[in-house]
Amino acid sequence: MKQYLRRKIKQFQDIKFRRKLIITYIFVGVIPIIVLGTFCYSKSRHQLIEREKKNIQDYMQQAVGTLNNQMQIYNNLSDYLSYNQSIAQVVGYPYKSYYEMYQQFTQDLDPLLASLKYFHNDVNQVTIYTSNDIVKHDNTIAPMCEIEKSSWYQAVKGSKQILWFADSETKNAYSCRTMPKFEKTDSDGILYIKVDYEALFDSFQSMSSSNYGVFVVDQNDSIVYEYQKFDKENQNLKLSYQQFHHQPLNVYTVMHTEAAYDNWTVYVYKPNKLLLLDVKQMIFGIVLVALVCILISIFAVTFISKIMVSGIEELTAHMAKVEGGHMEIQVTSESKDEVGELIRGFGKMINEINRLIKEVYESKITQKEYEMKALQAQINPHFLYNSLSLINWKALEAEQPDISRITLRLSSFYRTALNKGKNTLKIRDEISNVKAYIDIQLMMHDYEFDVEVDADEDIMEYETLNLILQPLIENAIDHGIDLLEDRRGRISIIGKREEDNIKLIVEDNGVGMTKEKADSILTLGSKGYGVRNVNERIQLYYGKEYSLQVDSQVGEGTKITICIPVIS
Repeated sequence: MKQYLRRKIKQFQDIKFRRKLIITYIFVGVIPIIVLGTFCYSKSRHQLIEREKKNIQDYMQQAVGTLNNQMQIYNNLSDYLSYNQSIAQVVGYPYKSYYEMYQQFTQDLDPLLASLKYFHNDVNQVTIYTSNDIVKHDNTIAPMCEIEKSSWYQAVKGSKQILWFADSETKNAYSCRTMPKFEKTDSDGILYIKVDYEALFDSFQSMSSSNYGVFVVDQNDSIVYEYQKFDKENQNLKLSYQQFHHQPLNVYTVMHTEAAYDNWTVYVYKPNKLLLLDVKQMIFGIVLVALVCILISIFAVTFISKIMVSGIEELTAHMAKVEGGHMEIQVTSESKDEVGELIRGFGKMINEINRLIKEVYESKITQKEYEMKALQAQINPHFLYNSLSLINWKALEAEQPDISRITLRLSSFYRTALNKGKNTLKIRDEISNVKAYIDIQLMMHDYEFDVEVDADEDIMEYETLNLILQPLIENAIDHGIDLLEDRRGRISIIGKREEDNIKLIVEDNGVGMTKEKADSILTLGSKGYGVRNVNERIQLYYGKEYSLQVDSQVGEGTKITICIPVIS
């Protein structure tokens, strides 16, 4: 576990600073926002669901209250009719003829019941059933024998209360009660009031916008009223009363309450997954605000990190350029913070380094020039040339052609070597100079070795440093050819162009050297001062990418390659 944490910490340390800021902000900013948003969403969702349940509960209570009020109105009407003396006199009167009975019913009973139905237009029927010997008159009064076989008759006969009956299949709702005995005939009566079924339960049809169901059942668990209101796409969520009893509580939210009359129980159910439909916009708003906050936070940290890190990234880019050798860059910053101070400090350091490099470089060049001028000053060209000319004439007078030839070659060599104080000349002149030097060496060695010069004509007009071949020829003779005992010496000088570079090669078949010695011949510790000096001059003049390359095999010879750029 510790190794895993160390590895992750190491990976975090290696990533870019801007990403570190973003990741850090995500951990200390965005993640808490997400956690807080999730918590708020969860709490809000729970509270909204509870509120929706409370709303349904309130709607149900209001609907039941409306039902109770309606039933109370009808009960008051029932009481009024049951204890009305005019009705008792009409119903309980001992009639002697049917005409007298009919006249009494039409003149007294019918207008009274009609007026009640006029003021209560949802009362469909008011009928008084009596054990008195009467003839049925319309729907207002009828003999008791008509209802003795009814399902509700026995329940009403044995009760002194108002009983309500309703049937969801036939859509009928009515109240029944026993009336006080009629004194004149000692007969019994039952008051039957039928009301509009839909009007009685109308309050249950506007409890919510949609997607809920209502069951009203009596004490025998029979359905008194049933109402289902579901959208077209949610019809599969409807339940029959039998299915309603077997649904798990986590699928549907179920609420119930008791009606005030006749032991009716009201059940309301709604699918849990649809509870949030009514509060969907509110939850969507909460989620949207949280997402907007997260996006704004990410944008803000990205923008701020860019501002904070841009200076460091610019400084890193400048440092990479300096590392690549581009020392001429200008580094500055107008920022007043620590990063700005760091950038300005780096700029001052680069300027100071450039100043020191310039001083050291110029002092070294000046030193080389002074050394060259001092060497040239030691050799007075006119005096030297006049002296060599005199020696030549003397040799000719004494009939010594070899002395004359050496004198002429020596004059030609020094004329090219001194080069009027200049450091560069054409490759053609450098080849001519080294040929003069080789002729002198051949005379000094009695022509004991061979020399071959093979330089392409197309490189002759290009520029080179003077006196870069002579030290290599001298090194080949002294340390290679002169030490041979088993074969004749040979030196090859080759000049050719390769793309934008010129290669000048000096190769001998001398005794050669070991790889260690070949690798060290160009270093400060080597004794080959002439070869090392040529290498330093080339790098100083053309740059570090140009130099000498030494390849040697013991017993086979040595090959030194000069690489310089093509310069007209």
